Amino acid sequence: MRTAVMLAAVVGSALALAGCGGGGGSSAADTTATETTATETTATETSAAGTTTTATPAPQAKVIPIRVVNGQPQGGIQRPKVDQGDKVVLVVRTDSGEAVHLHGYNIEKPVVPGKPVRLPFTASIAGRFEVELHPTDSLLAVIEVEP
Repeated sequence: MRTAVMLAAVVGSALALAGCGGGGGSSAADTTATETTATETTATETSAAGTTTTATPAPQAKVIPIRVVNGQPQGGIQRPKVDQGDKVVLVVRTDSGEAVHLHGYNIEKPVVPGKPVRLPFTASIAGRFEVELHPTDSLLAVIEVEP
């Protein structure tokens, strides 16, 4: 919904600016926006000279879902690999515990049993990083960030 509102605002602004060009509209830039995903928008602009420029969309975050039952990760301890610089979102749903902690990045968020908690981060540090459920220190995942 928020993306649709933003998309409408961008298109509306572009149309308003195109109308302010004066001189019959042939010299005004023609701007359109196309929704490509729920969080990504690509804009294309065509100048009066016929040159087309396309903005490169931001890379999508890599989502790593983890489900925990009775303090144990379902399917075993996950070992995802991501590239340094990637945007990553851990989504943890657990029935117990007080917090989820991503070591090395020192990110910790409280959990509410039965509700997902999101831990977004940019994989800026290469290495292996443990994800634990506190206070039990149950190992949920080991994320490998490759340079």
